[in-house]
Amino acid sequence: MAKRRAQGTGTIFRDQKGYWTVVLPLPSVNGKRRRKSYRSKKREVVLAHLRAFEQARGGTDLPSLESYPSGSGTTVGEWFDYWLAECVYPHLRPKTADGYRSIAKTRIIPALGAGTPLAAIRAADVRRMHRWMRDECSPTTVRNAHVVAARAFDVAVREEEIERNPVRLVEQPRPARPKLDVPTTQELRYLIDALRTRPDGLKWMTYILTGARRGEVVGLEVGRVGAHLDISWQMQTLRRGENGLPIAPPDFDYRHLYGGFFLTRPKSRAGWRTVPLINPLRDMMEDHLSTMEPNPWGLVFTRKGRPIDPNMETRLWPAVQRELLGEDRHVRLHDLRHAAVDLLYAADVPEELIVELVGHSTRAMTRSYKSPAHLDRLSRAMTGVEDLLA
Repeated sequence: MAKRRAQGTGTIFRDQKGYWTVVLPLPSVNGKRRRKSYRSKKREVVLAHLRAFEQARGGTDLPSLESYPSGSGTTVGEWFDYWLAECVYPHLRPKTADGYRSIAKTRIIPALGAGTPLAAIRAADVRRMHRWMRDECSPTTVRNAHVVAARAFDVAVREEEIERNPVRLVEQPRPARPKLDVPTTQELRYLIDALRTRPDGLKWMTYILTGARRGEVVGLEVGRVGAHLDISWQMQTLRRGENGLPIAPPDFDYRHLYGGFFLTRPKSRAGWRTVPLINPLRDMMEDHLSTMEPNPWGLVFTRKGRPIDPNMETRLWPAVQRELLGEDRHVRLHDLRHAAVDLLYAADVPEELIVELVGHSTRAMTRSYKSPAHLDRLSRAMTGVEDLLA
């Protein structure tokens, strides 16, 4: 009796007309299964195509397909469904878990093929996934997909679904070098002056003069504002399960506000911080709190009387930056956080205090937010050296 080939490794047969045919699986696109076939009167011709396909999938020290038991038919789609449900959502923060789910469902599974046996994935398949994604994704997305796939396959190894992780045999893609458009100190002075007279000026100024993130600003509560801002909660929109609660680990700390809006704790303890208020932000904040319309959630900032989705901030900011800085500028909202770090360095604030004020976990992270050159600060430093030599 002829030995049946494992699923996903190609099929060879002889049709009714006597032609030998080999059908080879290709990476799926948008979840659609793809195959390529070759036909010939001569069996050795189609066997050559099959051997070339097997060789392309090889090139690693993984065990051969024949060494896997034919009954272990867990597919890529089945494994990722299991991994997300049992290993991701019960242990990771909801936004992180949602990110894993999104990249697995839209990138990894379609590229590897939902119906491909997990044991049949080779390093060559992972490289093909990289190439397929590079055509329509940023380098950072390709790198993130590689990291997520590697973690999923690590669990498959530990749970003895496969013997070796093929993703770990492939070099991790290089990340994109971010293109920042950070306002200069002079531009920040102009922005602050212009924002004084805007109805929404206080909110945008809060980003500049505190270095806070989106969720931290729109999640700010009146009770946490005084001579300083207590940044210990952030606004997030979270998916909810059938019980109406966020799909999250048991120790996830949150407070429900309205619909899908929740206040959650920062990701790390370093994110819990206190930022002193300085003028003109302090005076504008005091005036706003004394005249604002109260809301049921005690939020400082609302939109049409309701909590603000942090994603809405990203959509609203470009119109403000075009109006104030010009059409040729591309200052992202997150670039204001970089600008806040630049201001602190320019004011010669000690680095350990900058780390604490912006809520970074390491100095290396803070340094990565600093713009490459601060000529004023560098000039002052070299002038000090000159004075010592005089």
